[in-house]
Amino acid sequence: MNAKRLSVAAAAALLCFALAPAGAQGPAGVQLALDRPVELEVADAPIGEVFRKLTAATGVRFVIAPSVYECLPYGDQTRLAVKLKNVTLRKALSPMLSQQAMEWSVEDDAVRIVPAPALLRMNRRATYDELRTLGKIYSVPLEPADKASVIDQLRKVTATSGLKLAFHVKGDQDVAVERANRILPATGAAWLDMLCHGRGWTWYLWNEGIVVMDKADQVARQLQRHVSLRYENAALADVLLDLARRAHVALTLEPGVLNLLPPQVQQNFNLMMTDATIAQALEVISGATGLKFTPTAEGIHVAPSERLKEQVAGIAPVAARPRTPFFLKRTITLADGSTMELLIRPDDLPPELQRAIEADRAKLIGMLMEKYHVTTRPAATQPAN
Repeated sequence: MNAKRLSVAAAAALLCFALAPAGAQGPAGVQLALDRPVELEVADAPIGEVFRKLTAATGVRFVIAPSVYECLPYGDQTRLAVKLKNVTLRKALSPMLSQQAMEWSVEDDAVRIVPAPALLRMNRRATYDELRTLGKIYSVPLEPADKASVIDQLRKVTATSGLKLAFHVKGDQDVAVERANRILPATGAAWLDMLCHGRGWTWYLWNEGIVVMDKADQVARQLQRHVSLRYENAALADVLLDLARRAHVALTLEPGVLNLLPPQVQQNFNLMMTDATIAQALEVISGATGLKFTPTAEGIHVAPSERLKEQVAGIAPVAARPRTPFFLKRTITLADGSTMELLIRPDDLPPELQRAIEADRAKLIGMLMEKYHVTTRPAATQPAN
């Protein structure tokens, strides 16, 4: 598939490397480099080549968030054309990036590039047409108008005649629109942000529709991202933070909630899943720990379940002895076709099943002893990993 050519606006959105330039040393050096005029023209080149030349011309190091690549239609295979003439990078970056729904900021000795919030909220890779439409929404100002003409303007600036605004929320939509109209002239993105402001709403683009929905529902959408996970003897807090990072949402914990768990659960947590959603991973963690995960407008909130509270209070029985090691691994197929790996301990199973598995284990050991002519049986031990 041939990647479509993007304009200069795509350039900063598609940075794919970080070079250490000689000209910019430390935050002050970056600020100085941003204010120097630059001239650069590159015709239809891979993005890596374009930004190597941009770094060489300005002395600015670019650091690209991994989420950038998750959002772009063609990733680092996109080709682009750039033409800058006697303009500072500080003045050029925002127009370049906003047209591709990207943002930038100075962090230490580099310029960091991230997707705009609405692009992240799509929760998948944007198509080329969606990225172009969203770029127009972020970069082209709208004139003062009423509700109908705002939508007409958005259709015109995006060249999308079928563009529509779909509300999946409760509340007075007309009041929200009237308030948003007061900030015009402004970009479509600013108008949509004001439409949602203070109401617990948010928005994202989907094909030719702008969807307005509750923030908590959007967090739940982002928990449907598919991931493959492998945590072995990891701190549970680190596992939860990593899952929240992968979902691009905040994590809030009820004070002291992790201290309700046994130390071995807090510090030595194991979870392996392949092509599962983040929500499914949280369900597994909930079953193993008694923690409760709730999507909120702010992100994922972690609290103890009633079962965990009862165990801590001594109402429900809690095993006093350390749990035995895993001794059985099973891969299962979920309803949506994804797979999940389960590691099972003996005390997770009914006694009858434990005895049956141990009998098969003893039989297998006997067969191996016979095959290799071993006459001394091993001492009885707990099943090992």
